Amino acid sequence: MSQALHTSSTGINAGQSQINVIAHNVANINTTAYKSANMTFETLYSHNLSYGSAATKDGGGTNPKQIGLGVKVGGITRNFTNGSFVSTGRNLDTMISGTGFYVVQDAGGAQFFTRDGIFSVDSAGNLVTQNGLKVMGAKSTYSNAGSSTPVKIPKNLNAEIKGDPSVGTKKLSELNNASITEGKVSVVVTKISDGSTTTSSVTIPNGDGTVQEIVNNFNSVANMSAKDNGDGTISYSADDGYTVSFASEGTTSNFLAESGWANSSTSNQLSQVVSLQDMINYNSKDTISLSDTAIDENGILIATYNSGAVLTQYVDDAGTIQWKFTTPEGVAITGSDVTAEGSAIKNSNFALELATMVNQEGLISLNNNLWKWGPDVGDIYYGMAGEMAFGAIESGGYEESNVDIAMELSNMISAQRMIQMNSRVFSAASEVMQTLSYLGQ
Repeated sequence: MSQALHTSSTGINAGQSQINVIAHNVANINTTAYKSANMTFETLYSHNLSYGSAATKDGGGTNPKQIGLGVKVGGITRNFTNGSFVSTGRNLDTMISGTGFYVVQDAGGAQFFTRDGIFSVDSAGNLVTQNGLKVMGAKSTYSNAGSSTPVKIPKNLNAEIKGDPSVGTKKLSELNNASITEGKVSVVVTKISDGSTTTSSVTIPNGDGTVQEIVNNFNSVANMSAKDNGDGTISYSADDGYTVSFASEGTTSNFLAESGWANSSTSNQLSQVVSLQDMINYNSKDTISLSDTAIDENGILIATYNSGAVLTQYVDDAGTIQWKFTTPEGVAITGSDVTAEGSAIKNSNFALELATMVNQEGLISLNNNLWKWGPDVGDIYYGMAGEMAFGAIESGGYEESNVDIAMELSNMISAQRMIQMNSRVFSAASEVMQTLSYLGQ
């Protein structure tokens, strides 16, 4: 009879464990990106009175005789389905819509995972969590190894625009501040001594053509020459005793207007390089101070400065993360034309790193909405939002808890009844033992 006491006590303990799990879920009903837990039960061993026997030609078989010894906690699993989006209106509040975790790092260099996308920028320009952990930046769209480079936004920049000495090799489609269309330019060369004129038609190639092709085509016109000046500009000149002008009739390309040749013999800068450096003198009137930061669907930061300049990144056709700087005038400077000279840029990344793993239920939950690696997690993969198997980023809000309060209340009632009924069994077994103790008096 004492076994009934032990058996019912396992039911009481298991029911109490379930209530503890439910209590934790309900307590975190408003916790950002909280993932609810669910507890399941398994039977304990059975006491075998008889293992049974097989049938024989002379008699039938018997089934085993077993008395169960109670219940135990089978497992506590996490529900990693997405919570709903809660709008806040803050540009730095984000939610991963789909698979993935943000990667964050503490002051000691230890890295953790989180779904909590409520971020802010600290005094040094680091993108951080509410607890001051640095958010890691992706080093590629997909990798088997994580990044050690945090997301850091230069609060102040010095943008130095320089001419590209190799402008002649640039394709027309690669020019940053000109959009030249193919067609013809009508060139009129006049001989000063007698006023005689010669009109020639110069071909302007399409976007796959280069600036050097244009220079060569103008050089084919008699008594005229053109050259790449090595500072991002091109110019033309007439031979001695001649002048050069352009006729509207027969001119079908916008080259003259876009290059500036319509008003000057030396063009505007057709291609530019921008060099971004840390500002040492924060009181400098030339400082480009940060005014706003947003995050796009790929988890890439868009930093807007008071001057109107915009610094961000993008993924090119080869899948490489590139810098993009847009001047206040709207000139977009991209890829290798943005030189990263200065610790704020060189040691930074604007693309939030996401991580996914073979078994996310193997993660170990910590405080502050953090998770860490567990022995059954398996391989971890890193990359960017919207790429490969990673979910997209929704900004302007965060992910709410996925706790289903109706289910939790139902489970709580069930656990409560489980404890009550096992308590009745415990009391009944105790009363029987008390009765048996009286029989010897």
